[in-house]
Amino acid sequence: MVSTTSIVLITGAAVVATAVLTTALLATLGSRFLRARLDEAGDQVAAKVRSAVSEAVEEALPKVRGAVEGGVRDAADEALPRIREQVNDGVSEAIASAVTGGALGKAGEELVRKGGGLLDALLGPRNDRD
Repeated sequence: MVSTTSIVLITGAAVVATAVLTTALLATLGSRFLRARLDEAGDQVAAKVRSAVSEAVEEALPKVRGAVEGGVRDAADEALPRIREQVNDGVSEAIASAVTGGALGKAGEELVRKGGGLLDALLGPRNDRD
């Protein structure tokens, strides 16, 4: 026969094993639940951040465009008199060169040189445009 002490020890061991298994199961389920909740919370935070960034960009974009357009307009207004002056100087030099004894070809070369320099100033060097 089995003694009472043995039955108590076996029952105690079964209770301890059940408690350990139950604790492990609850820890696993809790970890999965927590991970799912954290993923959900992370998705919500990411969605809110994307929304806030999108709204901020939409709000700032017209201001940035206006500033860029204003800057380009100001730069063009500032550069236009210098461009006109360079063109006038180039034409004047070419005419003077042709009149003062330079050949007509020399005047044409001067015009081409000044025009090319002007285009380079406006559009950048030719190798950058290709």
